Amino acid sequence: MTVQAASVPPDLFSASVIADPFPAYASLRRSGVVYDERNDMWVVARHRDVLEALHHPSLYSSEYGFQAFMSGQVGPAGSEERATAIGLDRLLGSRVLIASDPPDHTLLRRIVSRPFTKRSIASWETRATALADELVQELASKAANGDADLVRDLAVPLPVRLIAEVLGIPSDRQADFRRWSDALVGSLAAQIDVEAVSGDLAEMSEFFWNVTEERRRAPEDDLLSAIAQATPDGEELSTIEVVMFCILLLVAGNETTTNLLGNIQHSLWDHPDQFDLIRRQPDLTPAAVEEGLRHGGPVQGLFRQTTAACELGGVRLPTSANVFVLFAAANRDEAVFSEPDVFRVERDTADHLALGHGIHYCLGAQLARLEARAALDALLAHGLELQPTGPAVATHNPILRGFESIPVSSSS
Repeated sequence: MTVQAASVPPDLFSASVIADPFPAYASLRRSGVVYDERNDMWVVARHRDVLEALHHPSLYSSEYGFQAFMSGQVGPAGSEERATAIGLDRLLGSRVLIASDPPDHTLLRRIVSRPFTKRSIASWETRATALADELVQELASKAANGDADLVRDLAVPLPVRLIAEVLGIPSDRQADFRRWSDALVGSLAAQIDVEAVSGDLAEMSEFFWNVTEERRRAPEDDLLSAIAQATPDGEELSTIEVVMFCILLLVAGNETTTNLLGNIQHSLWDHPDQFDLIRRQPDLTPAAVEEGLRHGGPVQGLFRQTTAACELGGVRLPTSANVFVLFAAANRDEAVFSEPDVFRVERDTADHLALGHGIHYCLGAQLARLEARAALDALLAHGLELQPTGPAVATHNPILRGFESIPVSSSS
């Protein structure tokens, strides 16, 4: 039987919902799979329905969903500017891991899978631990002088430096990497500054284009060289495909961890008993990271598009339907997690979907976990109890939720 709520669903691209999406997510879970006419998309918020969509990538296409969102076919009026901002004509002509379906997705993922296995990531643990310790010491010093910011001083440099080392690009370009990353993430926002974003993205593309050409002439022992030299289907990737790979890894490799760390800190401030718990039992930091992913995972959702008429959550969807699959809403589903709005370190988080599921499960999941755990361990080891000293600046993005700035002091 086809079921559909008669009420108008909340606008997930509105400023008020972006500021606090969780009441809207709860409303959407109660309604089931619903059509948002204003944004021409079907919204999926229940855990079982999100899981169903992720289980069937051939029916819910990442490639077509990505194209629809980035070209402005779905989303608020005026989002066509996004296509101009990122040079969509070139982008949509290349294969991009996050926006591809098998068989291309299978080939592309094979190129970069080895450096991101659990065993490979474990080899980075010593470096991540040392870097986190260094940054936390610097953060403590700045906090004592009244000039500390959790995002600027820890959440940004930790993942940016590590992913730069993985790719084999100079970490002294850290400021550029962050600016470029912010520009690309900004292109996902409901409203964008086309001129500013397009300039930064053009600069980023030129940088990676030049480095790719250098690595093809003289490869080094790094991931960028491996991608540039790879022949997944008997031919080298085009230069633009290598560039897009690098951009994806740079952005995904730092945005997820940066936003996750800020979100976890705010969850701990809202639930001080849980901070007391991990302070008494520091071996619980891995569990705290998992609960942080469930409770405040940065990625709110991603777009898919149906390749055929189908039924989801008792609702009939047509062919070429734009589908917004809400991971963050699924992670607070009362049918799966008791008291889902409560941050509880010792809960069972095995079913959270913050890092996706199935063939598109986050490639850098283990790296993000390692970085977040290293940061929490360093804060605990130094006894750094952070307190907010001013209003935090939140991101204004319906896809990625986090903070641009979190001024802090320390009571240690």
